Amino acid sequence: MTVESVRLRLLLIAPLRLVLSIVFLAAARAAGGAAGATLLAFAAGAFAMAFLVPNDPRARFRGAPSEPTDLPADASVAPAWLHALHAALPSTVGVSILAAVTLAFQPTLAALLAGILAGLGLAAAFRAYAIDGSLYVDPHGGRLFRK
Repeated sequence: MTVESVRLRLLLIAPLRLVLSIVFLAAARAAGGAAGATLLAFAAGAFAMAFLVPNDPRARFRGAPSEPTDLPADASVAPAWLHALHAALPSTVGVSILAAVTLAFQPTLAALLAGILAGLGLAAAFRAYAIDGSLYVDPHGGRLFRK
């Protein structure tokens, strides 16, 4: 069984999302988006995601999270690139694809999506420092383990 560190996943995906958000913001401006509108859309997306992700109203319907079990002795930790890949799917990749597609038609919407990426990156960074470093997850089964 191959597991991934929950904290490392967050620490790897946060800067990737932040860099992508800056790239898409710059691309939105280069594609003809008005300075005021693109910056406002970026800020709105970043604020909305940075606030909504940690305060997800759907969480109350999921029930109590299961207690982590002990990490099996035969478990191996996945390489860092696999941590980042699994953390990027589907949210980071999906929002990035949408932002790339909208650049040609609506640069302001691309800036909003860039802001969403920035908010997701900020939420991941804040969560990474608040989470227990001994937690590991099975990326295929979603089971939680403690080392």
